[in-house]
Amino acid sequence: MDFLIEPQELLEQARQADFLIVDTRKATEYARGHIPGAINFSNYDTFALDTRAEGLSAFARDMAARYAAAGVSGNRSVVLYESDTGMRAARDAWILQYLGHPRVRLLHGGLAAWQATGCKLSAESTDDWTVGLRVRERADMVIGFEEIARSLGSPGITLLDVRDADEHAGRDKTPCCARRGTIPGAVWIEWTRFLEGGRFKPSEAVRGLLRESGVDLDSELVPYCHRGARSANTYFALKQAGLPKVRNYIGSWHEWSARPELPVERP
Repeated sequence: MDFLIEPQELLEQARQADFLIVDTRKATEYARGHIPGAINFSNYDTFALDTRAEGLSAFARDMAARYAAAGVSGNRSVVLYESDTGMRAARDAWILQYLGHPRVRLLHGGLAAWQATGCKLSAESTDDWTVGLRVRERADMVIGFEEIARSLGSPGITLLDVRDADEHAGRDKTPCCARRGTIPGAVWIEWTRFLEGGRFKPSEAVRGLLRESGVDLDSELVPYCHRGARSANTYFALKQAGLPKVRNYIGSWHEWSARPELPVERP
C-alpha cells in the first residue's frame, strides 16, 4: 500500500527526494538512537474532545499548527515511525492524512525493521524548518459521536472496539475516563491481533480475523480505542487489507465516556 514504506525503500528514496522523517517515540528513546536526520515529535497526548463538525475543525487547526511548528510542511513527504508498527506513529499518520497532507507514509516494521536491514542509527538531535501546513480536512476518514449514536443497531456500520480485554469489559481503571464499558453492539478485536512480528498481517489474514469475529466485510468498519491511536493502527491494517469503507473514531472512548447522554454497555 502507498501509505507504507519499507526500510530499504526509505534508505534509497531519502537520498533522492525531500523527506521529513519523524520519530514519534518518547524523547528518551529518541536520544538513545534514531534514524539519521529524523526529528522527534508526536501529538499522541493531544486528544480530540469534540467530534462534532465544529470540534473536528478546531482539532484540525490545532493539529496543523503543532505539526507546522515541528517542521511538517505540505510540500515535503513525511515518513513516521516508532519501535515497530505501533499506535503512536499510526495516530500521527492518520491525523496528517486527515488534515489533507498528500504524502504521508508509515515505516513498516518501524525502527526494528530499519535495524534488521542493517541501517545505521544516529544519536544527534535534528531541528527542521517549516513553510506551513494548509488544512484540507478529509471527512471520509473520520466519524463523530453523533453519527455513531444515530447508527447504533444499523447493519451498515460495524464498530470495532480494539482496546484490551479489561477496557472492553469495563474492568480497567483509566483515570481520565468518566465511565467504563463499551459502545453498544461493538465487536471486540484487540488491535494487536492485526499485527504479527511488528508488522501488519497479510490482507487475507486480516480479512479472516474479521470473518471469524462475525464482522460483515461489506459494512463500514469503525475502529475505536481510548484516544484514537490503537484505532488508527487498525484503520491502516484494514486499509492495507483492501477494505474500502473504514473510518476512525478519533474521539474514541475518552470522548464517548465523557458524554452522559451516550449509551454504555458492560459485556
